[in-house]
Amino acid sequence: MLYPVCKIDDIKDNSMMLFKINHNGKILDIIIGKINQKLFACNNHCPHMGASLSKSELIPQDNRIICYLHDFEYDLFSGKLMKIPEQWQSQNQEWKKSGNLILYKVIESDDGRLSVDIH
Repeated sequence: MLYPVCKIDDIKDNSMMLFKINHNGKILDIIIGKINQKLFACNNHCPHMGASLSKSELIPQDNRIICYLHDFEYDLFSGKLMKIPEQWQSQNQEWKKSGNLILYKVIESDDGRLSVDIH
């Protein structure tokens, strides 16, 4: 299902915005952003421990986001966990458990409006 969120001009390059979307009665926190002129959308919650990714830093040169809580890095176009900081690698193995980002497709209409596709 498509949910309109904003205009393409509302999102500057190498930035992101948080949107709350009511999907079938459930409120989803979704980040929509742009890195190197490419749009992305993902769940706002870090797969590792649930921290808010909207408070996190984008790494445009690597197409990644680095979670502010534990510095886990995720690719914004594949959703894959790309890096676990060394300080956590020697800790309990539970620290290494992390799923991938939940990604969504962003659709740009002819008039420059963006919608996110949620199934």
